[in-house]
Amino acid sequence: MKSLLPSYYLSVGSLQSAVCSLQLAVSSWLLAVRSLQSTTTPSYPHTLTPSHPHTLTPSYPHTLTPSHLHTLILLFLLLPLSIFAQLDAGPNDTINPGVPVTLSTTYGLIGTGVNVDDNGVEGPFPIGFTFSYFGNMFTQFYIGANGWISFSPNQNAKGVRDAFAIPNTADYTPKNCILGPFQDLNPEHEGAPFIYYRTIGSDTTRRLVVMWCQIPLFYSLCDDSLVTLQIVLNEGSNTIENHLMNKPSCPEWNDNNATMGVQNESGFIGYAVPGRNATSWTAQMEGWMYTPTSVDSFKIAQVPYTLQPLLPGEKVAYRWYQGSELISTEPSLVVTPAETTKYYAYITLCDGEEFMDSVTVVVIPYIPNAFTPNGDGLNDVFRIVGLPPENITEFNFQIFNRWGEVVFSTKNIEEAWDGTLKGGDCMEGVYVWAIYYKENNKHTVSNKGTVMLIK
Repeated sequence: MKSLLPSYYLSVGSLQSAVCSLQLAVSSWLLAVRSLQSTTTPSYPHTLTPSHPHTLTPSYPHTLTPSHLHTLILLFLLLPLSIFAQLDAGPNDTINPGVPVTLSTTYGLIGTGVNVDDNGVEGPFPIGFTFSYFGNMFTQFYIGANGWISFSPNQNAKGVRDAFAIPNTADYTPKNCILGPFQDLNPEHEGAPFIYYRTIGSDTTRRLVVMWCQIPLFYSLCDDSLVTLQIVLNEGSNTIENHLMNKPSCPEWNDNNATMGVQNESGFIGYAVPGRNATSWTAQMEGWMYTPTSVDSFKIAQVPYTLQPLLPGEKVAYRWYQGSELISTEPSLVVTPAETTKYYAYITLCDGEEFMDSVTVVVIPYIPNAFTPNGDGLNDVFRIVGLPPENITEFNFQIFNRWGEVVFSTKNIEEAWDGTLKGGDCMEGVYVWAIYYKENNKHTVSNKGTVMLIK
């Protein structure tokens, strides 16, 4: 589940740091809530029709009072941090000391990157299901560099960079399109591709997600102002979601004008989010929904901001912590704890949103120091514990006799020594065992000991 608050991490063993982080998060959240109250961002649950495409009466159904704020803060404090995550750090593990465990974190599915020329259009690409838009059915879509998708090739729209008001019948403007928003962007900047898409979900509930991730605004003075947004098509309901992580300002170029809305195939019908029709505006962490109410009308409403879990190529940063110590910046790592340890995984998406999950490696300190391979079904084998076995990928285990000869060797954590060598019984006595794994192309022994073979 997505984090609803500014990102922070908890340092195990440092209560003071955790409390400070929590206070900062709550304070920032309160400021955001009060800002929402003061900036009059209404919802627009009314139906737009062609005869009245721009006459919306804003409604404010929810007025937050101090008591409401206190209640919301209390509810947040009572919720576990793990619910604020779409990240998966994997299942907890159970091992004997020194068993190398591979921890891996995953976030969504990898999107397909699309390189687009400046002010260009690419496609068609498969939607993955049949989508109804202004009464017509489509299975393919096109991507415009400047923050829009369409269901038509729109060849005449190539080269268009200035935001335009909708509805608009001019030959050069995109038609049959969703503007999420349309603003002059720079898809050829260093770091391309910036645009990704993928169909996620299962039959009847699939979603096409198209994402612009950290794409710079066009203009040299604004190329450090990065836009991240998603346009989402929902199967069945034929609704459209538009989530804006960040839409910054560039007044030096095209007066920062941008258009957010939908337009039909002819350009005679178009609906813009009020205040965002070729006007100057900014947005952060906003969600909007377009719901069709007939073949030529939509209801536009603000909805909770929720990015769909799409992995935009390499535009993601990973961090693993053991307590407050940063131990890795890779999606996977190998750990060999000697005692039960909790690890925290973080992912920062498009340099703007952070998710967290944790995983615990439970260490069973006891390793048997004797076994009796006599076939009575009791203590017949000597084994090392590592669960789940699929997470034990770097495991190497060897047992040596008193002369240093290897009598048993395996890379399979589920395999145990039965006290034999090449089919024959080994002598009674003390044997040395060792667990090791490869680190930086060298073998590292993570645990060793002795075991008595008793007959």
